[in-house]
Parts: sequence; C-alpha cells; structure tokens
Amino acid sequence: MKILILTMATAFLLSAGFFSSLTAGHHYHGCGYMTDMSKIDTNKDGMLTFDEFSATETERLKSAYRMLDTNKDEVISKEEWNVFLKVHGFGEYKGDYNKG
Repeated sequence: MKILILTMATAFLLSAGFFSSLTAGHHYHGCGYMTDMSKIDTNKDGMLTFDEFSATETERLKSAYRMLDTNKDEVISKEEWNVFLKVHGFGEYKGDYNKG
C-alpha cells in the first residue's frame, strides 16, 4: 500500500511539475537554474552527472512529499493522499489501495 501511494504521488508530482516544464521535444523551459550550468555542476568539473542534473528536482519532490505527509510520520496515508487530491481538484481516490 505504501509503495502504491508513493508511486502515485511521485508520478503525479513529476507529471505536474517537471514534465509540464518540458516542451518542444528536448527543450526545458522550467527553472532559471538550468541556464547557468555552473550552479548545478557541484564538483565544478565542467560536466553534469545525472545526480547533479536531477538534484534540484529531487529536492522539489522531497519538499512536496513533506508537505503531503501532514502528520510527519514519513509515510503518506490514504487520508493524506485524498486531501491532496481534493485540494487539487481530483476528488477522492476510489481505487483499491491494496493492489499494486
């Protein structure tokens, strides 16, 4: 159940945030940090590893996860997930949380 909820949250957050910023094929139009490679090239070698490239998005996901986990128990319950869905206009999840 926890894996299903986490997977759903991650998929929604990715599609709503990161992927909505991807337009015109390979062009990224989301955040200003992407225009200055030196800001994300943490080891200053003039190249970007995937970890360097994805660090900002990882932090955004962690922040979003912490916001969804309102009781701070480090898991998102179905109640917390349903609040998230309602706030964002999706209504309540009617599927089976135990499948997956």
